[in-house]
Amino acid sequence: MKIKIKFVSFLRELSGVDKAELCLPQDATIKDAMEKVVYDFPKLKKWLPQHIWMFINGNYVKSQTQLKDNDEIALFPPVGGG
Repeated sequence: MKIKIKFVSFLRELSGVDKAELCLPQDATIKDAMEKVVYDFPKLKKWLPQHIWMFINGNYVKSQTQLKDNDEIALFPPVGGG
């Protein structure tokens, strides 16, 4: 199945792209997708998946979430400030 990845903020700068597409097995989870992203974009290893927020089609998800064909995963760094 094909999954779209959207990189936000400095994750875009580290990856060097705004978006990417992954080909994953039908039973893949967010965790599987993040492992593939780290493999394809090694500069993100420090951040994925522990230090980012992950959204599928606009909904916050955790690493065990099952993926479906054509899902879009958006990766956001945590927001800080005060």
